[in-house]
Amino acid sequence: MRRFFAPLMMPPNGNIDVWLVMGFGLGVVLFFRGLRVFRKSLVVADTPIIPVRSVAMGLTQVHGHAGGDTPFPSPVSGTACYAFRVKIERYAGRNGWKHHRTDQNGRRFYLTDESGRIHVEPREAEFDVPLNCRRQIGGPVMGFSLMNLFRPLGADASDGSDLSVNAKTEDELLEYAGVDYGSTDAFRFTEYCIKPDHEYDVLGTCVENPRPEDEYDRNLITKGTHDSTFLISSKSEEELKQGMGWRSTMMVIGGAGLAVFCAALFMARHGLL
Repeated sequence: MRRFFAPLMMPPNGNIDVWLVMGFGLGVVLFFRGLRVFRKSLVVADTPIIPVRSVAMGLTQVHGHAGGDTPFPSPVSGTACYAFRVKIERYAGRNGWKHHRTDQNGRRFYLTDESGRIHVEPREAEFDVPLNCRRQIGGPVMGFSLMNLFRPLGADASDGSDLSVNAKTEDELLEYAGVDYGSTDAFRFTEYCIKPDHEYDVLGTCVENPRPEDEYDRNLITKGTHDSTFLISSKSEEELKQGMGWRSTMMVIGGAGLAVFCAALFMARHGLL
């Protein structure tokens, strides 16, 4: 084993050991996230899409067009939407982009198919939709990130050139990020939206609507208490299953391989192998 790692062996160095420990931790995180994605793919495969009028209480999956009374502007691009998720990252110099905070909110909308319509409460949903907008404040060029390898494919990023009149200014974005106007740090805002008149698959728990608008508005899809799976996707059922299968495989294999490699090299460097 030591002969295998001989080309990589160096005198003891605290910095290298720190990177190996961090690599091991990242591998473990990727491995278990991959298992979660794999479990979710099994739930998608075992829950067929049914017409809205046939929805029963419990875990269900429906497909239809999003609609509702009044959409609202998203917080970064000003896009008309029913729900949004914004990931805010802060540039940390040599350490690259670091997660600052995530903001997600929305209001109820209808999902409509040929058989009827049903309310969806999107505020706690996971989104698998194309990237709507990415805006950056500051100068650093977006660099490579290992985690980007495991993000869903097919997101058409926007450079912000098509922002609406409701889009925030740079000062407003800094306030939205929760920092002072005078901050010189770079920030990156990545926004996803659920938009009117777009088609979505919704996988979640059907419950009794506590605020029905009429006698036909009895059901609501939301995040369940016993089964927390709640996903809104712009992909077809087959695309969703294939994408999750690929992601889970890459994350499990890549995470396990990274963790084993870093642990073995660390042990070899300290004479434990």
